[in-house]
Amino acid sequence: MTFFRKINPARAIMGRLFLWFWATFIVTAVLAGWGSRFFFEELQVNSASPKEVSQLERVLEGVSRDRSIRTPLRMVLDRNARGVRGRIIAVDVDSGMVITSGGPPIPQDDKRDIKRIIDQKVPITLNRGALKITGPVFFERDGRRFGLFLAKFEGPSENAPPFILFLCIAIITTSLLSWLFAKSLTRPILRIQKSARLLSGGHWETRICNTDKRQDELGQLGRDFNSMANQLEKMWSAQKRLLADISHELRSPLARLQMALGLAHQQNVDPASLARIEREAERMEALVTQLLELSRAENGVTTFSSYSLSLLFSDIFTDGQFEAANSNKALDIDEIPKLTVLVDQVLLCRAVENVLRNAIRHSAYLTTVEFNVTESEWAVTICDDGEGLSSEECERVFAPFYRATLARERASGGVGLGLSIAKAAVELHHGAIKAVTREEGGLCVTLSFPRKLENR
Repeated sequence: MTFFRKINPARAIMGRLFLWFWATFIVTAVLAGWGSRFFFEELQVNSASPKEVSQLERVLEGVSRDRSIRTPLRMVLDRNARGVRGRIIAVDVDSGMVITSGGPPIPQDDKRDIKRIIDQKVPITLNRGALKITGPVFFERDGRRFGLFLAKFEGPSENAPPFILFLCIAIITTSLLSWLFAKSLTRPILRIQKSARLLSGGHWETRICNTDKRQDELGQLGRDFNSMANQLEKMWSAQKRLLADISHELRSPLARLQMALGLAHQQNVDPASLARIEREAERMEALVTQLLELSRAENGVTTFSSYSLSLLFSDIFTDGQFEAANSNKALDIDEIPKLTVLVDQVLLCRAVENVLRNAIRHSAYLTTVEFNVTESEWAVTICDDGEGLSSEECERVFAPFYRATLARERASGGVGLGLSIAKAAVELHHGAIKAVTREEGGLCVTLSFPRKLENR
């Protein structure tokens, strides 16, 4: 049942449009053909063929036999109709009464046509659609004179194209027209959908092309989307420029503040106050440094070189072991794969280091590092055994300056830029980063990278 739901064309808007218009075309064609055949069939008058005259004379012979005189006329007509595979019609010449063999009643139009030719001296054939009536030939019964007719329903002639051919042509034609119509409506919708996904993924340069060629609602929707994308790109560029400008501008007053602290130490100013000022200056220096790193990562300033994973991460994991030991915690590191990759060393190491230090800081005791290598990508997963995050926080934790209010509180000392820098650095390597809360508790952050950047 699941398989049929997946292939059900009505699940997509294009499939529904196609089915509706295809069904409309088919029903319209059938009704048009049936209606024209039922209401607008023309009457054709032709000479009777020798075969038809022969059949009619054979019926006349059977009706005129002596033993048939004593049998009701309707029964005689029924008996003789079996040999000709048709219906026999007898019309009283004087009264116009119509007597037929078994079957449905004769339509009034056909009765009227038969009565009009009752005075014909030689048999003729009337054709109306599939019904063919041949006659008359005359016989007398009980002192009354009757005209005898033979009615048959015949299919198309041998030279006429078969019905299945018309049906196939109709299905193919209507299917093609319906598909083209549905495609013309859904193509711009799918293009807008794809562009929206790219835009939501941070590709701010995404635009919908050729929107000026359509003057309908879909064209207007495409133009509105491009206008929205332009505004978002401007806002994002302004934000990055603001971060970079602020970071650079803060460097100068920080340098002067540190110089003033040095002079204050020489003049024996209150040591406690100086220590407090120095700590705040160091925190501001760290903030400015991280802002500059985020700006560099988001602006795509990279220098790719070939490195082995063991060489890349050796210093990071050594520092992580030292930091964990100082906090009475443990760091368990999986064996580093023997893999050479093409990366920006500074950005990649900063990304892994930020995630690792974050995990050690919030773990209860154990932090683990695991590697996974496939044919298409390689990944490093860092897990802690802390309180973890909610699913909503897992989505938002990579936003700049975001700090979770529960497990990742302000007392940790961070400013909410570490994971943002990691995300920007990973995306600069065409990779992906995601955070997932484990069922047994704690948070796992996975950084995955494509192996197409691998230097082989």
